[in-house]
Amino acid sequence: MTIVESPKRRQVFMSYAEEDRGVAERIANALRAAGDRVWFDAWELASSDSIGPRINQAVTTSDFLLVLLSPKSVESQWVQNELSTALARELSDRGITVIPAVIEDCEIPPLLANILCVDLRHDFNAGMQRLVAQLGAIPDIEFSRLDPRTFERLVADLLSDLGFAVQQLPLRPDTGFDFIASYRSRDPFGSEKTENWLVEAKLYREQRVGVSALRQMIGFLMTSEIGRKGLVVTSGRMTSVAREFLAEITHKFGQELRVIDGTELMALVSQRPSLVRKYFAHSEQQ
Repeated sequence: MTIVESPKRRQVFMSYAEEDRGVAERIANALRAAGDRVWFDAWELASSDSIGPRINQAVTTSDFLLVLLSPKSVESQWVQNELSTALARELSDRGITVIPAVIEDCEIPPLLANILCVDLRHDFNAGMQRLVAQLGAIPDIEFSRLDPRTFERLVADLLSDLGFAVQQLPLRPDTGFDFIASYRSRDPFGSEKTENWLVEAKLYREQRVGVSALRQMIGFLMTSEIGRKGLVVTSGRMTSVAREFLAEITHKFGQELRVIDGTELMALVSQRPSLVRKYFAHSEQQ
């Protein structure tokens, strides 16, 4: 297998079940050949190490958490502990990107259900090429180089790729959302339904997403005749207070508000080479 090496080295922490060590080492070797720094316990842990603290330190100082999914890993308490750590608030604040890779048929854990997985089951070489490309694309994604209108177009293109029908609104004074995204699905009885999401794209270069931005969207959802679902897509990260507020929203207001922060947005964009080329291929020349 030939993998093009990236000049930008990234640190990858691998989480896997002991029974999958053979394929995990194969993946680790391929990533190292591509120029990535891989934290692989068989290489990094000495017999005298205290495993728990070393694992936590390695996860929190890595750029990516690569979770290898198989029947054994899904059942593994050790993998679940690592996964829970990676999805904790403090790691989101550090911008660690979680990448699931399916190595055997298994049930995807709920915490990873909304993340696009890399498939290494049927064509390992092709899957590794996609994984290396995704890891290599992320350093090129710099939202701060975009202006607000370009960032809004990026969000619209991403939602279109996810299956939404995007309705752009005419230029106007800010009313709390930028466009409407409609999603068609079928209920358990086969009837088609359409859900309208009010979408606000917020480009932040320094500041973080606070409660005021979320309150504004909730206010529009409570009075809107268009839809009762809201989506805030931002290049920044939420404050701890905003996260707590978001957790209470559904129960308190009866509205659904989803936030895609900068870390999740970067992962979603990196999985789509066409968006990376369109918006960031020439970023160094801008």
